Amino acid sequence: MAKIIIIDDDFEIVSLLLEVLRHDGHQADSAGDPVEGMKKVRQLKPDLIILDYHMPQTTGAHLYESLRRNQASATTPILFMSGEASPETIMAEITDSSDARFLPKPIHLDDFRKAVNAMLSGEKSDGSLSSETPEKPA
Repeated sequence: MAKIIIIDDDFEIVSLLLEVLRHDGHQADSAGDPVEGMKKVRQLKPDLIILDYHMPQTTGAHLYESLRRNQASATTPILFMSGEASPETIMAEITDSSDARFLPKPIHLDDFRKAVNAMLSGEKSDGSLSSETPEKPA
């Protein structure tokens, strides 16, 4: 059972993803904004962070850099999600993406589960923030 935190302000997506993660046996929690997200990361020391790229008060890139400077999350894999930003946009804004991946919104649950499992198993990204071709939207 992995500890996973979702930092996203979209309640509907968060609710669905929490349900999926818990069904799959993970301990999952969420935060609706970056400040709450950083607090929970420090407290829970998650095995994976799922991060919306467009957040109130900051961008996913800025929060990513803050997470990398924090001892509790310096090496934690991060799964970016966005319905607006492309992997190329995110790549241009973060310093190191070897431990990051990207999934487009709407989230497709098969791809979501594959990405979560790959990241938890230690499979590294090629640095391109690749995304899968979705089959079924959530």
